[in-house]
Amino acid sequence: MKAVNSALSLIGNTPMVRLTKLTKGIEANVFVKCEYFNPSGSYKDRMALRMIEEAEKEGKLRPGGTVIDQTSGNTGPALSFVGNVKGYKVKLLIPSEWVGPYNPTSRIMIMKLFGAEVEHFTTTGYEKVIDQMTPDEKSSAQMFVGMKKCHELERSDPRIWWANQMCNPNNTAAHRDTTGKEILEQTDGKVDAWVASIGSGGTLFGVAETLRKKNPSVKVVGVEPQDTPVTDWMKNTAAFDRLFRLFGVPRLKFIVETYLEKGLPDQVIRPKDEDAREMANRLCREEGLFCGMSSGANVWAAIQLAKKMKKGENVVAVLVDRRDRYFPEHPKEHYVV
Repeated sequence: MKAVNSALSLIGNTPMVRLTKLTKGIEANVFVKCEYFNPSGSYKDRMALRMIEEAEKEGKLRPGGTVIDQTSGNTGPALSFVGNVKGYKVKLLIPSEWVGPYNPTSRIMIMKLFGAEVEHFTTTGYEKVIDQMTPDEKSSAQMFVGMKKCHELERSDPRIWWANQMCNPNNTAAHRDTTGKEILEQTDGKVDAWVASIGSGGTLFGVAETLRKKNPSVKVVGVEPQDTPVTDWMKNTAAFDRLFRLFGVPRLKFIVETYLEKGLPDQVIRPKDEDAREMANRLCREEGLFCGMSSGANVWAAIQLAKKMKKGENVVAVLVDRRDRYFPEHPKEHYVV
């Protein structure tokens, strides 16, 4: 029999597709890794499984325990799926306020259907701290409030474990040990450029490490929204030191900080909302790939890159998640980190 005993066994081993219609007239090849085939609908399943299993091995997560994290996107459904299948309680903290038209209604519903408790939080009560932040820093206030709440919850009860996807090195390890290896197998090791959204940084960094062991000259390209220059913010380590102090959270190192120190990515591309949206629409209609805004942004960037490459060279981009979790924003879906 070929049946599996758990849906967790379905994580990974996602298909790869070579684009043919969107790349007409381009000599280089553009391949997409279809991560929305993972059970909860995004590449975050790999990270959630690795982080939880490592926490179990380290004794940080025991039977009867609770998994917590803050999330505004795909991490929530993934942690809810993996955590509940493994028998843990899952509590997810979601910001109540959003910049722009972003609407996480579908993602929240998925989290709840997989069994998570979802708690909304605001920056109310932190006005004095936020007043000490610069205009640029204020855009990160929600993130730091969420981190503070998670830190306090974890300290309050030994049964609670904070996944902390932004800083957890097992996020990177998951993609280094699975996604990267799969890409090498699916391309016969012939990858000239790797394109991934910045996000928490684990996918971009983990895959890059694996690809560069095979071919040190692989070009690594990070993709982020024009209105959210994460890489620029993360370069200001002194500012982050100060923000951790302001919010009373121990200084934690973000994954993005780690790979910036290693000189990655080689290039950052920042598509506009309309670039990501139109490419996601075209991927659905022309290639039959039912993916969302980050995926559209990644492919848009990959195609810009491929236009400058030689015949036979290979660009690989990641399709992050399914399109249906963006339905509440249609037809003006927003590309966010």
